Amino acid sequence: MSTLAYAAITSRRDQATPGTSTTSDPPGIQTYLDALAALVPAELLALHAAILTYTTSNVDNTVIVRDVTTLFVVFWALLGLGALIYAAGRLTAAKWDRLDWIRMLIPPAAFAAWTMLQKATAFDAVVVHWSLSYSASARSATAMIAAVVLGIVASLLAYSADQKIGGPGGH
Repeated sequence: MSTLAYAAITSRRDQATPGTSTTSDPPGIQTYLDALAALVPAELLALHAAILTYTTSNVDNTVIVRDVTTLFVVFWALLGLGALIYAAGRLTAAKWDRLDWIRMLIPPAAFAAWTMLQKATAFDAVVVHWSLSYSASARSATAMIAAVVLGIVASLLAYSADQKIGGPGGH
C-alpha cells in the first residue's frame, strides 16, 4: 500500500454519504484497508531501502552502518516526508478535519516502527543508545505493539471518516 493511497481513501470516505463508504459509496472498502495503507508507507520504505545501500556495507554477513550522519538526517527527513505525502494526497479534500492531523502522523510512526524491527537501519543512527542498551527483543516488541496500536487508531479514524464524526458536516 502507500501513504498516498491512505490519503486518497480518506478523501473518498469524506466525499461519501455518511455510513456508506464501506459498502455502496466509494471507496467501497472496509476500514481495515485504511489501516493497511497507513501501516505500510511504501514510499518511505522504498526510499529507506535504497538509501541503506549507500550508507551500509556487508562485512562477513554482518551489516555495518558506514554513514551514521546521513542515516540520522534521512530518518528525520523520511518522517517529515511521510507527513508531507499524506498532506499532498489530501489536497483534493474540500476541507481537512481535525482528525487529519492525527492521520498524517500514522505513516511516519509506522515507518519508525518498521525501522525498529530491522537491524542496521536509519533508526539505529537516531537511537544509538537504545540500540545498544536494550535487547533486540525489547526493541522488536516495542515496534510490534506500536504497530497494533497504530492499526487500531487508523481503523478508528477510518470509521470516523465513514461516519463523518468530527469531520465537515459531522455530528
